[in-house]
Amino acid sequence: MNTDTHSHTTRCWWNAERAAWVCRSDETAAEQPVAEGAEAPLVDVRDMIVVHTAMLREFRLLPEAVARVEPGAVKRAAVIDRHLGLLCDMLHHHHEGEDALLWPRMRERVPAQATVLIDEVEGQHVRLDAALADVAAARAAWRRDAASTHRDELAGRLRTLYDLLKEHLELEERTVLPLAAGVLTEAEWAAIGEAGAAGLPKSTLPLVFGMFAYEGDPAVLRDMLKAAPTVPRVVIPRIAPRVYARRALQVHGTRQP
Repeated sequence: MNTDTHSHTTRCWWNAERAAWVCRSDETAAEQPVAEGAEAPLVDVRDMIVVHTAMLREFRLLPEAVARVEPGAVKRAAVIDRHLGLLCDMLHHHHEGEDALLWPRMRERVPAQATVLIDEVEGQHVRLDAALADVAAARAAWRRDAASTHRDELAGRLRTLYDLLKEHLELEERTVLPLAAGVLTEAEWAAIGEAGAAGLPKSTLPLVFGMFAYEGDPAVLRDMLKAAPTVPRVVIPRIAPRVYARRALQVHGTRQP
């Protein structure tokens, strides 16, 4: 009787049709490619959830950060606007990567009946782009004079953006990411994250990683940096939480927003 035990790893995946685990050891996986017609292990898409969690938290907090600025406090408005600008850029580049690298591939590979989901999330992107444009216009007016009318307009548009984003990310995580995990390769999935990061200045990466690390799964965070050069892979996890805590204090008045 074989009494050996096996602990599932990321190389194991649950086959719902067979109602059974499919497991390949690290030692044999490279030597035993998946047979033609067989199902490959699911791609780990948890890094996307880490990114979503961070963006949703920040956009939820920003309307109140704007609303707290006293009328005419232009310097204070500039502090909040700098953080808001980074978040808007993050969201824009995140969606650009999905539009270019995720939806087209999924359309080619998912069952025909599932393409309605791709239609829905793409439509949500269009509405989010319009909401981002509204926020950009309100930001420009508020930056000029920090007037209460412009402040309140911006806070309202940010609340609308947050509501749309929350609906979008919930749908994406519930229905789209499980599909993507089954039809994309690891390299294709990694390219989506790399495209989003490439759109941001390198100087912001410690802050952005600090946003991710605030609520992110440590194991997923380690994997997100595994392809980075040695120095940033070692240094960024050490400094990122402090960089984010400093920004949170500036924007929200607390290191733990």
